[in-house]
This record gives sequence, structure tokens and C-alpha cells, in this order.
Amino acid sequence: MIVVARGRHVVFGTGPVGVALARLLRGTGRSVVAVPVNEYGSDPVDTDVVRGDPTDYEFVSRICEGAEVVYLCLNGPPAEWHLQFPPVVDNVIKVTAAVGTRLILWDLAHMYGPTYAPVSESTPNTARSDPARVLSQQADKVIDATWTGKIDGAVGRSADVFGPGAINPEFGSSFGDRVFWPAIDGTELTLVGDVHSPRSLAFVDDVANGLIILGEMLESSGHIWHLPCAAPITPFELASMVVGQARSSAEVGTTPRHLRGCALMQLKILRADIEEVQHELHALDKPFVLEHSRFTTAFGETVTPHNEAIRTTLAWYNAHPRPIEVPVADRLIERLPQVARTSRLARRLGSGALGLAKS
Repeated sequence: MIVVARGRHVVFGTGPVGVALARLLRGTGRSVVAVPVNEYGSDPVDTDVVRGDPTDYEFVSRICEGAEVVYLCLNGPPAEWHLQFPPVVDNVIKVTAAVGTRLILWDLAHMYGPTYAPVSESTPNTARSDPARVLSQQADKVIDATWTGKIDGAVGRSADVFGPGAINPEFGSSFGDRVFWPAIDGTELTLVGDVHSPRSLAFVDDVANGLIILGEMLESSGHIWHLPCAAPITPFELASMVVGQARSSAEVGTTPRHLRGCALMQLKILRADIEEVQHELHALDKPFVLEHSRFTTAFGETVTPHNEAIRTTLAWYNAHPRPIEVPVADRLIERLPQVARTSRLARRLGSGALGLAKS
């Protein structure tokens, strides 16, 4: 049975998924309130944005009172998840238990360990990294609270996302600014991992649509659902499609297999986005296909073809030019203690870092 909720919906998190969710909810006639949870994101257009502390019980209670569905679409640097996510999730669970509002949590499929088989909801959560454990723990909280009768909730889990605003791992994307901006600029773009192994990649609108369905369907309660996305594709194929649609002269470069781990360890002191992707290397160096037949069987499937998703994403990147970057050497020197920044060592280290980045 479908229960269509046309009342007020509350979205915590204004990253790409939260923004897409607010836009699509408005398009179906719902009233939407967006609540930023940190500085990573942007205010959805034509949406009521209410700022406050998402860990404050009284504030969240006022926002959620009378809402039909509450969505948690948290994002930020993976290294900070263990600090940012648990207090927000704990507080929202307490509030939704008190006010009787349905709760839908979005997360990423980073908790699954290395495997060549398609990943289903029953695949063990064997990833060892701290960010992966944080995701798994927050999902368990929502499911446990539902099965014990405290709340009515479900979890929508997606593959890595791409689309408008999903520029880097802070927004759940390992396939963002390092592909689309270079394609537009006509410069070489470099892919990380095994670029010829198929991977599931989720367009942000498809993720948002899946979350809306979970919010409508009472049968989703108490379960983790893999959200539908278009057919698996290799990173090289997708990057080539981006270059083709951009009518670009950019070349698609790759990191040699025998240098991948070494290169990432070297570059992580220079490139924050490389450091953030460390926790999902098991999904970058071999096939990673997220199996979503359980969702499709229960609720159907409508996904955006890759070419259409790329066209929409390119339009966003064209409208948002690449920020001017601080030179690599300067970024490295900024990480040194103040007393060392003007030293001879700093100058030598800076020139060495610049050479490493160019190699």
C-alpha cells in the first residue's frame, strides 16, 4: 500500500542529495524545510531553510513537530564523520520517537569490504576503516530503534554519487571535480583505481527519488534498502562519455596499478580529496556493483540514463567554474608549524612537493 505524504517534510543536510531531495519533494506539492547540519552544502532554492543546532533537542523538536517524514542526508569530510554524525543521528532519533514522525536515513555503501560479487543488503559489513564503521553504526541505530518500536524508520543506501554539487568525497562522490571540470577545461583528467572494472554510480536525483519512495512506503520500515541506479559502468567509460558530451580535447589518464597505493600515500599530504578517498580503496581497485533488486521488486525502478545524468551534471559544472586553487607547495607549507614556514626546510619541502605533484 502506498501512503502519499503531502504534508511538511524536513530534510537535515544540504549537500547534493539533500538539495536534490528538497527540490523533488517540492515538485510533488509537498512543503519542505531544510536544515543545514554543517558548512558543507548550499541552501536549496525556493525552500524554507532553518538554521540551528541539529544536536539540540528543543530546536529539532520544533522543526519536526507535525512533519510527515524526516530525512537525514548527512555529508562532510569522511575523517570528521565520527564527530559529526552520531550526535545528530542520536538526537533526531529521540525527537522522531517523541513526535511520531517517520525517519529515513541516507548513507553510502562504504561499509562493505572487498568483494568481486555484486553487493546486496545481506553482504557482511567487513570494511575496517573508521568512516565505514561510522556509517554502519548510524544505520544500525535507525534499524534497531524501529525494530524495538521506538520509531518508524528505514535506511536508503546508495553507491557513490555524482551530479550537481557532488564535487568531492565530502559530498559522497569520488567521481566529481576531478572529472567534470578537467573535461570542461580541456585538461587531462586522472582516474584512481582500476578504471576498467564496472562500478555502480548513483545520480543524485535517483538517490533522492529512492528516499522519497522509502518515505512513502510503509513496507520499507525497519530495513536497509539499496537505492536503484543506472547499470554498472567502468570509470573509463563514464569519463569518456563526459569528455564526449563536453566536446573536449581532454585526455583520460589513469594511475598504473603498481603505483596506486604508493601514489595515494604520497599525495594524501597534498590533496585533501585523495586523503578522503582512502577509506574506499577496496571499491576502487576492483568491480563494485551494488545490487538493488530487493528495492526494484518491492517498489519498482525508475533511474536516469548515464548520458542524461552526465548532461545535467555538465550543465551544473559549466555554471559553477572551478575555484582558483592555491599552489600545491603553498598548501603543503601551510600545514607546517608557524615557526617552520619561513625556514630553509620549508622552501626545500615546497619545491619537492611541487615536483611530486607534477610527476
